[in-house]
Amino acid sequence: MLRFFFVRHGRTSWNAQGRVQGGGGLDEVGRAQAAALGQHLSLERFDAMYASPALRARQTARAVARHHGMRVSQRYLLHDMNYGKFAGALLEDVRRDHSDLFDQWRTHPHLVSFEGGERLSDLRHRISRFVDEMAVRHPSGTILVATHDSPVRVITSLARGLNDSHHNDVDLRTSLASITIVEAAEGSIVLRDHNDVRHLKGIDDGF
Repeated sequence: MLRFFFVRHGRTSWNAQGRVQGGGGLDEVGRAQAAALGQHLSLERFDAMYASPALRARQTARAVARHHGMRVSQRYLLHDMNYGKFAGALLEDVRRDHSDLFDQWRTHPHLVSFEGGERLSDLRHRISRFVDEMAVRHPSGTILVATHDSPVRVITSLARGLNDSHHNDVDLRTSLASITIVEAAEGSIVLRDHNDVRHLKGIDDGF
């Protein structure tokens, strides 16, 4: 059995500004969140650590890795949803200037294809491929996976047997610097914990 600790990155200035993600490093709050995450997981035994290539994810992974003296490997498959031309845009601007797309994303996300970007089916394929690759590389053990909101929603959906139309369901919400634990064995994915933020008590996540 292989156990995954999927963690969402800490807060960035883009999160605080309400921007569609696509860049940015951890801000002061994000660094505090990542440090708390690292301390919380300091006694956990990891066999490997992986992160999205995005700076915010790598910074978050390193905050955990430093407690274990481990190297963090980057995997493009863990990158955030590609929002194409909307990456970095203010959500309020998208709501105002592209109201039809904004509403469709909220209500029927599985039907949205972002110009110059991806569909949720593309992201689901990436995350499924990552899990399959890890099952071959690590037949058993525990690995850390530092990634983003949408990828964590996808792995949670896969474990719950939900299709992409549920992507924006409230109970799939993934907080900044949260922990979601899944186990993979014999082609199945089982959810053990979702959106654990106990380690962030007293830290404003700005979400």
